[in-house]
Amino acid sequence: MSSFFGGARGREDPELAAGNRRTRLHYARDVNDQRALADDTPPIRRGRNWTWFAVAVVVMAVLGFAGSRGAEEVPITADCDTPGIAVASSQVTAGQALRFRLTGPDDTDYVVTLDGEPVRGDAGSTVSYTQTAAGPALQLQQCLSPTLLLAAPAGDGPHELTLLRLAADGSTTPAATTTVQVSGTR
Repeated sequence: MSSFFGGARGREDPELAAGNRRTRLHYARDVNDQRALADDTPPIRRGRNWTWFAVAVVVMAVLGFAGSRGAEEVPITADCDTPGIAVASSQVTAGQALRFRLTGPDDTDYVVTLDGEPVRGDAGSTVSYTQTAAGPALQLQQCLSPTLLLAAPAGDGPHELTLLRLAADGSTTPAATTTVQVSGTR
């Protein structure tokens, strides 16, 4: 199994090896050679596959930790009839991430305001906004939004987060409101 130049070590034709094994086992069965039949266990192939497995496990653990860090779900029940808004906490520190979710009918455009000013909650690429005269509008998927993030305002005290229903003519009507208490120090 070596070439003229000698370097074919470790390179064996798998079909030839399988054929030779079958022939050897055939002869061993013919002469009832139990030792040859018992010794015919496939060789254990030790490779570096465990290294790749270990690297994959570490990467998955890091990504799982990084992806879940700070991404707590805001509990809210999907309601396809009545719009609603829920926050992760009713008390936040100024500048911290304010987490909230929306619920309501899917076929309606909504604008979210904080103290009367339109805001755009960040959820990565999972939410698309349409710019309207009332502010950035979004539609819900399956009557529910993903967790949206927005920076808590700087002023101490209560702040109103409001969900507005956007009509076809561009007018808005309040659909749901919640109050968030903001403090300036941690």
